[in-house]
Amino acid sequence: MAPSTEKVLSSPGDRGERLDAFLSRSLPVVSRERIKSLIKQGSTVVNGSVVVKPDYKIKGNESIEVHLPPAEISALPSPEPIPLPVLYEDEHIIVVDKPAGISTHPTPTALHHTVVNALLSMNRRLSDMGDPLRRGIVHRLDKQTAGVLIIAKSNEAHLKLLTMFKHRTIHKTYIAVVYGTMKTDAGTISGLISRHPFDRKRMTTKTTRGKEAVTRFRVIKRLDGITVVILWPETGRTHQLRTQLSDRGHPILNDDLYSRKRPVPARQQVLAILSSSGGIALFAYAISFTHPVYDVPVTFSAPFPAWLKAVVSEHEIHQG
Repeated sequence: MAPSTEKVLSSPGDRGERLDAFLSRSLPVVSRERIKSLIKQGSTVVNGSVVVKPDYKIKGNESIEVHLPPAEISALPSPEPIPLPVLYEDEHIIVVDKPAGISTHPTPTALHHTVVNALLSMNRRLSDMGDPLRRGIVHRLDKQTAGVLIIAKSNEAHLKLLTMFKHRTIHKTYIAVVYGTMKTDAGTISGLISRHPFDRKRMTTKTTRGKEAVTRFRVIKRLDGITVVILWPETGRTHQLRTQLSDRGHPILNDDLYSRKRPVPARQQVLAILSSSGGIALFAYAISFTHPVYDVPVTFSAPFPAWLKAVVSEHEIHQG
């Protein structure tokens, strides 16, 4: 495989900007540190001349070429035009409504069809800390789960958001539709959670060793052998809500991993919508936190997906 050449053209408005900063903004699939390294290696050509100084000042109306090794190209996520609604954006963060059926970030064996690919296609600048496959990612939603997701655009925001998640000062609200009739109106689910001993794709709460997992819940509605429940996870363990609800006898609709034998027939309309979207009946409805840079309280929520509208209204969620 031959090296790839990325070509960009600077405008008069870019005059005075550092070359490494300009290329990092123009080529979001390559981190700024990697851009600096490539410039120093002589892989950057400006108007036909090799430039080896990352702090070279853009003059405007320049043709710039960056030569990338083939191995590096194959290991990077590529921009993909995936619809991704933006709920909020500023210089430091972007909040999106992730659809069901797409992963949060690429992996070495699955580089495509993720939120990161979508953001790169939208030419969004992302923080460049850590793993280049997880640029901007400070938390995840399961592939089958839709809803609110925060992405870091600046490194400052990235660091502060990671600290906030660690100290549990970011508050998330989920809504789920589960099989069966939950008898308790409200309460807290707590205990240990760990990897399932026989099925490594799953987690389990039936363990004496693991990490603490705590979730508060309140039942919103009971109908036709299903229950609509609002959930506030206080910890962020892998598959926490899916595991806790399943192990209590109320797996989430369409979650084949945790409900291989569906207990009762559910509303066919809801199941049809979920199946077509590649999702499960778990929705990351809202998230509240203090802005990592502006230091003001913010709350973001996503509009109800079609499957949720089929069983409950947003007005009902806020009652009680």
